[in-house]
Amino acid sequence: MLVLLLLTCTGVVSAFASSNDNADKKPLETVIVMPGDTLWEIASEHKPQGKDIRKYIDSIRRVNGKHVSSIQAGEVLVLPN
Repeated sequence: MLVLLLLTCTGVVSAFASSNDNADKKPLETVIVMPGDTLWEIASEHKPQGKDIRKYIDSIRRVNGKHVSSIQAGEVLVLPN
């Protein structure tokens, strides 16, 4: 009985600990593509300081499920942290 109680309490504590981890994460930023925007321009405006722009563009493509770098006006892009 004691072992069952310990296992149950450990699971509850773990569940609360993992929910607190999500509270510390910064929400993802989004940007709406305007006419004439390029992925390079958007990446250069929003990339973290010191990060290679080509790697950041690849991250944007991956996060948004894009296989190519072309973007369309009105498209909403999620920007990685």
